[in-house]
Amino acid sequence: MHNRHVVRRGESLHKIAKRSGTSVHHLLRLNPWLRRNPNLIYPGERIRTW
Repeated sequence: MHNRHVVRRGESLHKIAKRSGTSVHHLLRLNPWLRRNPNLIYPGERIRTW
């Protein structure tokens, strides 16, 4: 089972990666739809972190 994170207002992939103990590159591999525009994430969006 993969861990998921619900994006909160003001978060970035960098912040989420740091808090999850991983890298932005790893998050992008797990969440390929984010590759289109990794700076555009929305509050409430669920992303895999591991």
